[in-house]
Amino acid sequence: MNTLPSLTRLPLKAELYQRETYFREGFSDAVESFGPAVGELLHRSALLMVKPDGLVAAKLRTVVEYLGEHDFEIVAAQPMSFTPHSWRELWRYQLTSATLDRLKVNEHVLSRPALLLLLRSGEGHEVPGTVRLSGLKGSATLSAQRPGTLRSLLGQPNRVLSFIHVADEPADLVRELGLLCDRATRLRLLTALAEGRLSAEGRAVLDEELRRCDEGGLDLSPEPAVERVARAVRECPQADDPAAGWLLEQLAAMSRGERVAWRPFVRELERLDLELDHWDLAVLGTHFITYDEPGWAKVLENPPPGAWSTPMAGSDHRS
Repeated sequence: MNTLPSLTRLPLKAELYQRETYFREGFSDAVESFGPAVGELLHRSALLMVKPDGLVAAKLRTVVEYLGEHDFEIVAAQPMSFTPHSWRELWRYQLTSATLDRLKVNEHVLSRPALLLLLRSGEGHEVPGTVRLSGLKGSATLSAQRPGTLRSLLGQPNRVLSFIHVADEPADLVRELGLLCDRATRLRLLTALAEGRLSAEGRAVLDEELRRCDEGGLDLSPEPAVERVARAVRECPQADDPAAGWLLEQLAAMSRGERVAWRPFVRELERLDLELDHWDLAVLGTHFITYDEPGWAKVLENPPPGAWSTPMAGSDHRS
């Protein structure tokens, strides 16, 4: 697929995506929707998802204001829900390094609604909108975040509760629409990108989510969550069960900031049949697990800084 060099600066990504049904179907629909302007429109497009944790923590208004301040216009707002299959496929090449504990925690965090935003970047930017937004979002690793990036403003608690996801290159935007949306929805979203304006339906969705955001969000810090779960264990009818004692030991370790083995912890909680707040459990998992297998690398990393500063030989985003 000779268009791929104009959509990614990673040769391995081009090799992988050209054989993927998600990318191939998404790109076919983009060509059908955009016609000869497909290169130019993809250059000016971007995708940002406010993840379930970002919505419940009331981060949407900060996201919307940041986008406006950085020359992005929202042209589509689409509610969405993950399935266990869809989020694994979305981050297929990044989760190759993940521990099984992290996959278990993701299952919990991503089981609530999310919001997909499609964006049109202003004219005159040399790099694609996806690439510009990827740089503006900042690192998911707290120690690597720079002041002024979106994630630094959002104050994400940890790598898993990262609040947002963005497509890093035009190829990723195409692939993610192919993966996350049925064809009718995908064509509707691509039409919004082509027209460059938010429909009345999209405006209603965005306004409703902003109204919920303005009502306030949950505190996703770990200390109160540890205390609430520990109280539930101490006060449960099975409090004299050895499993309850072991759980309290694990919770004490969390309160000291120590990592725990998450899947055995969850199994014992489920055995006691406790009524726990969904987000308390999600917060504990994201703060106190080991995220990656030691020594394991992701299949795909982001393009290096400056990779899009000059066109690749033989490529033209307007073609």
